[in-house]
Amino acid sequence: MQACFCPHALICQSFMNNQTTGPVKIVFWFTGLIILLFINDIKAQRTVLYGKAPDYSTKEIIFYTISDPVLHEKSELAATTVEKDGSFSVIFSSSETIEIYSDLEKYCGTMVVEPGKNYQVALPPFTPRTPSEIHSIFFKPSPYWLGLPGTENSDINLAVRSFLTDYNYEKVKNSARIYQSKDLVNEIIERLDNKYKSIQHPYFKTLMKYSFADLENIAFQRNQDVVIQKYFAKDPIQSEHPAYQSAFELVFTDFLRKQSQNLQNKNIAAFVNSGNYQGLVNLFEKKGYRNDVAELVILKGLFDGYYSGSFNKEGIIKAVGVAETTGTLPELQSLAHKIRQKLTILAAGGKAPSLRLPNIRHDYVSLDKFKGRFVYLTFFSSLSADCRTELDSLVSIEKQLRQVLSVVSVAVDDDFNQASNLWKTKGYAWELLNGSKQRQLIQSYDASLPPVYYLISPDGTLRLSPAAAPGRGFEPVFLKILREYNFRNRPNP
Repeated sequence: MQACFCPHALICQSFMNNQTTGPVKIVFWFTGLIILLFINDIKAQRTVLYGKAPDYSTKEIIFYTISDPVLHEKSELAATTVEKDGSFSVIFSSSETIEIYSDLEKYCGTMVVEPGKNYQVALPPFTPRTPSEIHSIFFKPSPYWLGLPGTENSDINLAVRSFLTDYNYEKVKNSARIYQSKDLVNEIIERLDNKYKSIQHPYFKTLMKYSFADLENIAFQRNQDVVIQKYFAKDPIQSEHPAYQSAFELVFTDFLRKQSQNLQNKNIAAFVNSGNYQGLVNLFEKKGYRNDVAELVILKGLFDGYYSGSFNKEGIIKAVGVAETTGTLPELQSLAHKIRQKLTILAAGGKAPSLRLPNIRHDYVSLDKFKGRFVYLTFFSSLSADCRTELDSLVSIEKQLRQVLSVVSVAVDDDFNQASNLWKTKGYAWELLNGSKQRQLIQSYDASLPPVYYLISPDGTLRLSPAAAPGRGFEPVFLKILREYNFRNRPNP
């Protein structure tokens, strides 16, 4: 493999070779740090989005990207509150061309941005979701290309949108025949390739390449290795590109489990169950995978395998932990860290994620306040009929068990006043906390679709994750847990 020039590595090597001491060494280290910061500043350039959308007046708009093909988590780039006159602007830094998104109620706005450019953006008409859409696990906002008034004809957005229109037309038009004809797939690829061959922008070339990988994956479903070797095994990872993410997802979903069912790969299960991460990496490298690609495929396989029930969960956690410290690239180590957190953060027996939120009296409350007691932690929305029904069911449980159980409800309403008014109207006696716009907390507790319930033990660990709803059997389950707890912790005679 050809080595590439890395100024970061050059400076680091100079640090290692430098044998000076005292003030001279401090000055040298500081100079090196300044150079590193300068290099990073050159790579990352400022991107500006601005516009005017009166019907979004005083609403918050968040722009984000999806940075990996495994967890597909949103990485926030910038957020702003639209002015009363509808004007808005955001600034963020990027070092490469990326696709960005913004969830706008019924729509998901999207566009491609290049580093260092300014964009005037037109938002779709504000269309709020209905209460049923807000709480439906099946609702997905409709994709919407953000308007770009005054955009030059050479802008990458116009090329991307034109290509995707043609590409989707070809897929729909030939949907029945693509599965049966590799020749037809080749014809479609040649047709699109000829039409857009003059566009040499790297982002666009990657878009075409992995859109074609998607097509070929359909045609080669019985022999996916052809697609893997052609598009993935030997090529650099393009983690942030949506076309790469989509094709990677299609090809490698549940990959380790499927591969382990092949007699030639019978040692995959043994490697996974024992947490032998390096054994898995070596196995795929022997199949012709680049080291970093092998690691990405394995991390995806471990994440999927945790939920499939086909492998030992402790072995998966161990393997991911190894990847977290030995990954080839920093971004792979970071991905492994996020995967391990996601797999363990809400596992029964693990420590409950911390929270510190204001209550109805504007006093800040944390879980430490309830240390030594069981806590029934509930997340709800005042707009949800299911949530309101369960809150009513909780009244008698809280009253009967308040000596041994603290009930804490976190409102995830956009407007906390709705929840506090409900508390006053109903006369609920337990703690109400304001979780409005607490995106990180809601993500940590997987509470984006309330109602959600957890039982936290007196030592601060998750005892039931998730717990049953008040009206669906929580009380008898809790009483059994309480008896067991009291038996284990009774004083010796």
